[in-house]
Amino acid sequence: MKTIVFIVLTMIALIGTGAAQLSQSSTTASVSAKHLTRKQAARLINTANTPEEHRELAEYFRQEAQRQRNKEQYYMEVVATYRLHPPRVDSYRNTPTWKQDEQVADEARDEASAYDRMAYLQERFAEGLATPK
Repeated sequence: MKTIVFIVLTMIALIGTGAAQLSQSSTTASVSAKHLTRKQAARLINTANTPEEHRELAEYFRQEAQRQRNKEQYYMEVVATYRLHPPRVDSYRNTPTWKQDEQVADEARDEASAYDRMAYLQERFAEGLATPK
């Protein structure tokens, strides 16, 4: 009897997990369809002539900035953890692990800022091309 209950509960959990993954993948497919790859963005940087293309580039740069902000947030959480609970390897290193992760977080913040500036610049290009002369 216990085995049957366990099997039924396991099957319900597996079906629920599969349905959740299916709905999540269909949502991500519609979101990632608009996201340019690095290769497409590099090509578009060299060939963008219309306001729409510049707006696509601006959106790409905004998404990259958000990705860098997420990376910064992750590494700042790691820094907080390592400050409270330093790994053993820190006892014989010159630089603590949290310091290195803090540097990665700072670099990610700087990259996010640069991507935001590039997005702003692309928006300005799009506005300039859209206004009649």
